[in-house]
Order: sequence, then structure tokens, then C-alpha cells
Amino acid sequence: MGVGRHKGFKADMKIIENNPYRQLGVYTNSPVRERVANHNKLQAFLKVGKQVDFPLDLNHYLSPIHRTSETIAQADASLALPKEQLKYAQFWFIKVTPLDDIAFNHLQAGNMDAAIDIWKKKDCLSSLQNRIVCALLEKNYETALNCAEQFYTQYLPDFVAMILGNGNGGTNQSLAFDFIDILCEEVGANIILPYITNKSWKEHVSAAQIKPLIASIEAAIEVAKSSRGKGSSARYQAGIKLKNDTKVPLQQLSVFLPTTDLQYQMIADKLGLEILQCGIDYFNGSNAYDAAKKAMSIQSYAMKIVVGKMAKDRCKQNVDILQKIIDELPPKEIYKEDRAIHDELQKFCQLPDTISYAVTLLNNTRPYLQTIKTKLGASNTYYLKISTQVVGNALHNIIEEVNAVQQDEVVQIGGKQVPISMLVDRDRKLSQIRTVLQAAWNATKIMDTFDMEQDFKTNRYNQNRAILKDLCNQMGISTSPAIPRPRTQPVSQPRVITNPNNNSTNSSGNKTNWGYQGYIIAVIIAVIIGFISMCN
Repeated sequence: MGVGRHKGFKADMKIIENNPYRQLGVYTNSPVRERVANHNKLQAFLKVGKQVDFPLDLNHYLSPIHRTSETIAQADASLALPKEQLKYAQFWFIKVTPLDDIAFNHLQAGNMDAAIDIWKKKDCLSSLQNRIVCALLEKNYETALNCAEQFYTQYLPDFVAMILGNGNGGTNQSLAFDFIDILCEEVGANIILPYITNKSWKEHVSAAQIKPLIASIEAAIEVAKSSRGKGSSARYQAGIKLKNDTKVPLQQLSVFLPTTDLQYQMIADKLGLEILQCGIDYFNGSNAYDAAKKAMSIQSYAMKIVVGKMAKDRCKQNVDILQKIIDELPPKEIYKEDRAIHDELQKFCQLPDTISYAVTLLNNTRPYLQTIKTKLGASNTYYLKISTQVVGNALHNIIEEVNAVQQDEVVQIGGKQVPISMLVDRDRKLSQIRTVLQAAWNATKIMDTFDMEQDFKTNRYNQNRAILKDLCNQMGISTSPAIPRPRTQPVSQPRVITNPNNNSTNSSGNKTNWGYQGYIIAVIIAVIIGFISMCN
């Protein structure tokens, strides 16, 4: 390291740059009379508009000083109290031995390497203190702390006596912590901590930093909580702000506490779950197309920072749900229509399983589906999926009502199972069946105009349609535009259409928006032929 390395070097530590000892051009142990003499000299030159330079300005390493009457007065006032004298002395140069004279000649000439080499020849109070300041100027914090540990362990009483006078000696152990605190404040505790090897110093830094960091995170959480109930937009903004405001404090906290520490886990989980809730509240209250993606931006962050298993599981569950929603998002250009269709499906799923509501669903969603078809094309995968979903839900109601009208208690008569309602009012029952089948077929004709996914149409819809058509024909209900053929004989084999393993209902038997999975299986029950012969 030569002279040139230090040209233009500027220290970042204000306590060194603006040190009052430097302002007055003296060493920390210079006699008071020298300090007073420099003060008077500066004031005299300032009165005539001139600046004074001192050898200890050290402009090779520090920003040039522009002195004023105010800065000189402030520097003098800063050294009025013993405590302040010690504080600033910890971050400035001291001259005690003849070797110091030689070293300072090199330092003031701009050759810090040569000065340090001289101070390294012998460890003593002044050599260690001066190496500490040089190391801080070079941002060599490892060397500064190694020298400081030796200095504060072996020479602290002598240092105090030298700065304050022979009658003011003492251990004053808090000075070491004061040194560390100022260093952490100016440079950053997260930067300094890795270089600290002294156990008590490390514990002191950790304890001093942990409490305010946790307090700042908790305060930010409370601010976010205050947005609850103020709308989805407020919750989203609260989540983003909470994430941004706590990112640095949480990162700093991880320097002082391992993530396995209970204290870290508690605050990290508390923070993550509030960010998660902000995302949940925003998504649940927003109709925006990109709501899921925006919510994901903060919920995925929440999952990264939580530590506890319960918190991780909750975050993962919500992130997985959001990801599925994102994967299934419709194209942006048809989001409005898609939303309207899903609103209709949601209302439909709360209504009884009747054919009339199925027809209402089909009629209400048809215009939106036509718009989507126009925008995306008849063969578009998403269009076919949503159209099939509508048909599947409508088909669910048709199946349910057709099955319900044919269900009846039976009795054994002449070795045959005979529905009780047939024995009481045969014509009325048959009329009910015909009415429902007619409504079912009319609804089917509407569904015929809807586009569907090929697998659903071939393996489910067409099978159901064929069975319903057969039932209608047996009951004398026309299934073609032609004039219906007169019924000449009673229906011999009416069939009950069933819905086993139908995914159009959930575990509670209710419809869901995924009802297009349902299909019909015909089960033949020979009953009516016996009823009619007995009644005739």
C-alpha cells in the first residue's frame, strides 16, 4: 500500500470526520493550553476571512475542513465535559511515544502504510489506539476490533487517566460498550457483528439491537391491522407497506438471532401471518382480473419468512389455492363475461335442484358465452370448458328432478313391486312424470345449442340425452319437430335415471360449479305394466 492508495480516501464515520479534536487541530492528549492556543488562532484568522490548516487535518484521508466561528465554538463546547472528551478520544489519534512522532510524520505525508508498520512494532496504548483509527479510516473493521479488544482489556485505565489527567484514572468498563455502540450506529450492527470475537461485546450488540428491531416490526404489524375492514384496496396497500417496511428489520434480526430461536420465530410468524391475511382480504374483496396475481406477490413472501410449522402450513395452503386460481384464469379480454357466468353459477348452486332453475341458468349465461365465443373462437379450450361447466350444472338439475318424480314407495302385489301412488291415483302420477319429462326435454333442446368439450359430450351428455329421449318416447312425449305419434299402449318399462358418483355435488349433496362431471346410468324397473293391467 503506497501513498497513492490514500489519495482522495474519504472516511464514512462522522465521529472521525467531525471530531472536535480534529477541528481544533490537536491530539486527544494534547495539553489544554495547546487546544486554547489553536482555538484563539482560528478565531483571529476567521475574523479577517482566512482559513488555517493544521497537520492533523489529514486531508489525504478525510474531507477538507471548512471552519467557521460556529464550528469552532461547537468543537470547544463538545470537549467541555469529561464524558464527551473520552467519547471523542476513542475515535481520534493520540501521541505518547517517540515512535508516534515518526509514525505521524508518515501519516501526515499521506503514507498510512508506513505509519501502521511503525505502530505494529510494539503494542502499547498509543500504537493500538492509532491503529484502531487507521483501520476505521480504511474500513478494516476486523483489524479495528482486534486492536480494540486488546486496547480495552489492557490499557483502558491508563487511557482514561491520559485523557482526563492523572487524577481521573479508573477502569470505566462501559467505555468499551460505548465504543461498540457508536461503531454499530455509524457503520451498522449487521456489518460489525461478524467481526466481533469478544463474547460479552457480541451479547451486548445483540441485546441492544434485538429489542428495537422487534419493536419496529410489531409497530408495523399494528399499522397493517388498522386497515382491516377498510376495503380490499386498503388491505393490499397495507400488505405491501408491511412487507417493505419490515424487510430490512427482519433481515437484521436474523443476523442477531438464528431462525431456530423462539423469539425470532414468534415475530417472524406474526409478521408473515398478517401479510398473508392482507393478501386474503384483498383477494376476497376484489373483482380485479389480476387480483390473484397481486395477492400472490405478498402471500408468497409471507410463506418465505414464516418459520413455525403451523404458520408454514397455513401459508402454503393459501398459496396453493391462489396458484390454482392463477393457472385457471381466463384470458383477460373475456374476464368480465367469465365473472358474470361464475356469478350465475354461484347463485344457481344455492337454489333447489329443479329444471326451471336449470333453464334460467342456461338462458342467463347464453349471452356471455356467445360473447366469449366471438372473442376467442368456437374451438378455444377455455370457451369450451366454461360452456361445458354451465351445461353440466344444468344437467345435474334435470337428472335430480327426473329421478325425484319417479321415486316412490312400493308394495308386493301378485309377486310384483307396485308403487303405492299408482294404486291411489295412477293418472295423476303418470301426468306428473310426463310434465317433468317434457320440461327435461325442453331444457335438453336448449343445452343442444351449447358447445361442449368432446369427451363430456360423447361419454356423458349424449348418453344422458339418449336415455331421456327414450323415456320421453315411451311416455308419448315428442322428441322431434314432427307431430307426435299417438300412444297406443301403456309404457311397459319406464326407467329411473340416477346420478351415482356424480361430481356435480359435493360431499354434502349440494351442487358445485364443477357439475358438468355428472352423467346418467339407466336402471330398468318393470313395474308400470303390472299397475296398468291391475287398474284396468
